[in-house]
Amino acid sequence: ISDFSQGLKMAHKQNKAGTLDRAIPVNESLERALGACVKVYVTCVEPDYTQPWSVFLEEECTGSGFVVRLSEEKLVIVTNQHVVASATEIRLRKYGGVQKYRAMLALSAHTADLALLDVEDANFWKDMAPLKLGALPRLYENVVCLGFSFPGENACVTRGIVSRVDTMSYVRGAEELLVLQVDSAVNSGNSGGPALDDSGCVAGVAFSSYAGSADNIGYVIPTAIVHNVLNDYLSLLSTIHQAAKKKKKLRWAGLCNLGLGVQTCENPAFRKRKQMSLDQTGVCINRVARLGCGHAAGICVGDILLSIDSIAVANDGTVPLRNSERVGCEHLISSKRIGTQISLQILRDGIPLNLHVTLSPLPRLVPLCDGFDAAPSYVIIAGLVFMSLSAPLLSALSDDDDDDDDDDTENKVDLRYLADVLDADKADPETQIVVWTQIISHDVNHGYNGLCRRLPRLRALNGTPVINLAHLAFLAGFGSRKLKSNDTTPPQNEFLEFDFISATGCANTTVVVIDTKLALAAEKDILRRSKIPEPFSYDLGPLLRKYQLPLPKEEPEQPEEKTEQQPAPNHSTPDTTDQPPPDQPSDNKKTTKKNNRKKSRSRRNQNQNNNNNNNNNEESAHA
Repeated sequence: ISDFSQGLKMAHKQNKAGTLDRAIPVNESLERALGACVKVYVTCVEPDYTQPWSVFLEEECTGSGFVVRLSEEKLVIVTNQHVVASATEIRLRKYGGVQKYRAMLALSAHTADLALLDVEDANFWKDMAPLKLGALPRLYENVVCLGFSFPGENACVTRGIVSRVDTMSYVRGAEELLVLQVDSAVNSGNSGGPALDDSGCVAGVAFSSYAGSADNIGYVIPTAIVHNVLNDYLSLLSTIHQAAKKKKKLRWAGLCNLGLGVQTCENPAFRKRKQMSLDQTGVCINRVARLGCGHAAGICVGDILLSIDSIAVANDGTVPLRNSERVGCEHLISSKRIGTQISLQILRDGIPLNLHVTLSPLPRLVPLCDGFDAAPSYVIIAGLVFMSLSAPLLSALSDDDDDDDDDDTENKVDLRYLADVLDADKADPETQIVVWTQIISHDVNHGYNGLCRRLPRLRALNGTPVINLAHLAFLAGFGSRKLKSNDTTPPQNEFLEFDFISATGCANTTVVVIDTKLALAAEKDILRRSKIPEPFSYDLGPLLRKYQLPLPKEEPEQPEEKTEQQPAPNHSTPDTTDQPPPDQPSDNKKTTKKNNRKKSRSRRNQNQNNNNNNNNNEESAHA
């Protein structure tokens, strides 16, 4: 490692002097670091949120990863979550190797953009020396990014410096975390590879490059976030050890979030109105999520947040990091693990108060990540397609990624129109925003085609407020009737009346009325034309049981009534039951079968000689 550090410093001096010899061989320390890197081959099938009953074609992509030590006996591979997103198969190739080993996804940390991989083949781990996680580098320190950039199969080594330490959201709408900005090239395929400091330790995980007009700007996830994900994985393994042995998929809980919204306190009049003294600094709390840990600790709207764990919050919402560096105060919360207790000092009506908060994730009204808290679930009623509002749905329906000017822009959704919805808070754990995404044209829904272009929110069905997508499926009758073409269950309501409001909660209301009988009759034709297997997604099936009442008829009780009364067999279907009556010994099975055959023959003879249809019907009913 020291040779690697000296080699970097010498190369840096020679580069400044213009005497860098490009023919210098790669030193042994760099070779050892590359030996811990792997190339990740992923086969993925992404869901299609525009047609949630289908998926996109299978694709192949590549990325990078590296080996770290999880415990004394266990090694794991660290990579980016977006590298293995929607993966159906993951394979790894070691540096300098030719064999591709099958890997499994051990843990996905979606909002931290980190994933842990494991390999069952013991041959993969031979001669694998894990990299050591280092500390947060300082400004202008050297970093070397290792990975397998695209195109090409060999390893790629780029060099640069740390140009900035800041906070940003790794996923749009998620919590802000610390991030390193480097001027080393982070190209496609480098994602998940390590960024090494001068000592040869890992300074972070390369995960993104700047997509704007600037060049040589890359972003690295600091090792403090990697430490938290590794510790979370260890905690999950220890708490559900038996389930882990059965290869049950472990679920990461998420990042800590107080569930607060703040505004700055830089205006003198505002500070005076909030009774803040000259030596007091902080931010004003203007939003408190009902399901957040901040609300549970007693924080109220209008309080002034003065400090977090005795670290003073400035009037602009920043806190000191190192020396003169300042970053957003949110990272003091998001960088801690779930269950950590912190102390907050607030100012309420001019009186300082100390509160203790146990940190936890915040349930979101609008899910952010597919496979984590979002899924392409759907319900189709009379050709009206309903889905729960999520960030992947908005991204699929928006025109942010469309560079060409086509004529279909009026059917796209402008994300700016729904920007406030992404920050909306959840009032109940089961609440979802059910929106009308599209319409499958049919005579039963004629005249309603242009009403779903801005994702109207379904407020109620036949006057009953809709809680979530599964509740909508229950109200539509999917939980109480068989989804067959010969279903003759009479509808409970003559009409299906949908009450819509704007997805942002505005007061403008839209009403859609569908004839229930026509909707049931058209259901099979609508599904057949669009090749849709079912009128609702399969993942809603278990959730329907929560709203479905027990059925009054129970089929298992029918055989018991037969054995009690011991009636004669049905005329059209002779009895072939081998089981004796309950009061008869099991040794007389042959006798019982013989008696049953005699009774059946006598009944058939009686039926042939009997010309009275009414008596025949009575006997059949009795049987």
